[in-house]
Amino acid sequence: MAKFAGFGGGGSAVATSTPAPTPTLSPTPVPTAPRLLFGLGPEADGALASSFRQSAPVKLLTSWYSSPNDLSWVSGWRNNLVPQAYANGYTLHLVVFTNDPEVSLSTAYGPACGRSYPLSSRFVGDMAQLAQTFAGSGPLYVTLFTEFQTYPCADNTWVGSENYYRALKDQYLAALAAFRQHAPNAKVSIGWGGWQARWDNPAQGSGRSLFPRFADVMDASDFQSFQAMQSDSNVQDVRDMTSILGAYGPVMLAHYKPDNGSCPAATADLTTMLTDAYLRDVVEDGLFAWSFMDDGIVTCSPQLSTFVRSAVTTYAK
Repeated sequence: MAKFAGFGGGGSAVATSTPAPTPTLSPTPVPTAPRLLFGLGPEADGALASSFRQSAPVKLLTSWYSSPNDLSWVSGWRNNLVPQAYANGYTLHLVVFTNDPEVSLSTAYGPACGRSYPLSSRFVGDMAQLAQTFAGSGPLYVTLFTEFQTYPCADNTWVGSENYYRALKDQYLAALAAFRQHAPNAKVSIGWGGWQARWDNPAQGSGRSLFPRFADVMDASDFQSFQAMQSDSNVQDVRDMTSILGAYGPVMLAHYKPDNGSCPAATADLTTMLTDAYLRDVVEDGLFAWSFMDDGIVTCSPQLSTFVRSAVTTYAK
């Protein structure tokens, strides 16, 4: 605070004073709003056609690849949708998921049990084909093996799933190399299920104790990914996952939507999370992007639709 000299003296004498300095007033800095790259799925063409996307600054187009059956139609985008999206300033995001049956498997580490496609001999070649499809002049983010903790027969835990997870890591690193070779514009991450931070069991390597088991592949990755799809609340999960994964690099919320499609749950989540205070915290912890799984969940009520459009407009990069 500027200090001003007072008048001195006494009696009837005329007081003299040192001229007061002119105060320099500095405006109080106004914090800039936290910024995120907002996205929409479940496929790039549908996201482009969405009225929500057309009325809000959504610049990330998310697409899902779930099995080799998707290769034919996804590859058809190579000469039209993909280059056009990049030319129009969009960022593309590819989520690779599998939900094939869990079976007994042989791996280089011994017998294992889990979903077979990620460990198959064709998987890395399929990823190279996807990389060639999405290669181009714009940014591409890849969330590989989303919800991978559910791929072995014993979910969310290292003990009992070691052989499967070790083989999955090898496939992840090989697929990462394929994307870097065939799509130099790609950044790749492994995709966590957002529930993993809810408990801890060091003896089993489960809950929070599973994260260090994947430090090697997260260190090799370009960014980190997780989903938030709990039907009760995702508010604390997003905080916790961002804080944990942020130690390994920038973090993307790869797909958000309460799994039961509950509009009240989404409303409670989004009106809490899409606010200055909350976003400032998670952005500081490393969150840089957030993709909504589809436009249905953000337009499930007129009130929520208005709120989310305003929030995306306020906080979009």
